[in-house]
Amino acid sequence: MIKWLKTIATLSILGFFSNANAEGYCNDGIIAEEDANGVITFRGSQEGANCSFAPDEYTVKIYKMALCTTAPTRPTTTDTYDVSSCVDVINSPDGQDVNLAAGSEMTLSDATRPANGSYSYGYILMANTFGIKAKKQFTNTMKTYQNGSSGNYCWTKDATAYASDNDVGGWTDPTPLAQCGGTGGTAGTYTEILDAFDTDEYITGPISVIGGDITADLITDANGLVVTATQTADRIFAIQTFIPIEPVVIAPSSTEFTVSFGVNQAASLWYFEQPIGSSEYQVYAIGSGPFSTYMSAN
Repeated sequence: MIKWLKTIATLSILGFFSNANAEGYCNDGIIAEEDANGVITFRGSQEGANCSFAPDEYTVKIYKMALCTTAPTRPTTTDTYDVSSCVDVINSPDGQDVNLAAGSEMTLSDATRPANGSYSYGYILMANTFGIKAKKQFTNTMKTYQNGSSGNYCWTKDATAYASDNDVGGWTDPTPLAQCGGTGGTAGTYTEILDAFDTDEYITGPISVIGGDITADLITDANGLVVTATQTADRIFAIQTFIPIEPVVIAPSSTEFTVSFGVNQAASLWYFEQPIGSSEYQVYAIGSGPFSTYMSAN
């Protein structure tokens, strides 16, 4: 009898899925450095909120996850994606929320066992929302943008905003998305709606991650087309190529399928040095960092 796969999601250390707003991470040893205790030190001005780190909790919503024998066709602004070579592992029309802490795992529902075989590609259809809960310590003085409280800690607040808000300016004073102060602050969940990868950019990749490379496209569920404006996407369509690294093999003995989300860059700061040359930093938000994923079967 064919065994059914237990399908789990984990939050673990993976390779990086970088975009123009998050090319760095908090371990370059020059501008930003994170020590073994997770404390970050800044040493100068840095544009674009490109210091990324592990959040305390990370929430995504998955609609579909599949394995493919040949490469799916990415969507465009005029044609939807083609996944005719793929078989579903997860199919949740209403979506299922995956809420993970670093190092944790959860079992996903609506799972189907693919046929035995070797799969060189996979894709995920997910909501373009990321729930981030984080509290981070710094050696620098961090100030709630612009005239809020200061301290060596910053944490997320219960709020929602579009990622493109980081590009258009006009920030609210004080920010409603994050707060800085002393050790006693309590983190809420900040939900970031990823509506652009950078200014007027709605596709990205391929970018190398552990186990292959990955692409991502911001689309709408209504037509499956790549969006052309901010605040219009409601899905991310991401394709992972496993070859030439290692295909996912479903064997007769396989009992577990795992999708891992990268923890080491899952959160990032919207911040700047103020005034230039000082050690005080203005923090507007702790939002989502570069997205990365990895699929495997055992």
